[in-house]
Amino acid sequence: MNKNDYINAVLNNKIESERVAQVEAVYGVKLNDTVAKLLSYAGTVGFFDEERRALTFDEIINAKNDFGIDVVGMGILPLIDAYDCTYIVFLTKEGKWARFSTADSLVYYRKDTLEEVI
Repeated sequence: MNKNDYINAVLNNKIESERVAQVEAVYGVKLNDTVAKLLSYAGTVGFFDEERRALTFDEIINAKNDFGIDVVGMGILPLIDAYDCTYIVFLTKEGKWARFSTADSLVYYRKDTLEEVI
C-alpha cells in the first residue's frame, strides 16, 4: 500500500463514533472528519509507503505515556510514525497537520491538509 492508497482508504472509511468520542474526551476538542476517519481506520493497516507506519488506536490513545511527553497538553495527536523519532500529527489547538519530533519535542512543517504533510 502506498500513501495515496492509504489516504483513499482512510477517507472512504466509516467513522467509529466510540473511538472518536474517546479521543475527543481525552483531548477536550471536537475533531474533524478526516481525523475521525483516520482514528477509525487505525489498526487496519500497519506499514504503508516505505517510511510510514499507521499507529494503532491503542498507540494513539496512550501516546502521552508511550512518548513520555504531555502530547495532550501540547495539543498534539500523533497518528502516523514517520520514523527517526518523527510523527505525523494533528494539532488539536490549531486544526492543522504537522510533523513532530519526539527527540526534541519540536513541531514543524505545519500544513492545512494531511496530504501535504504525509
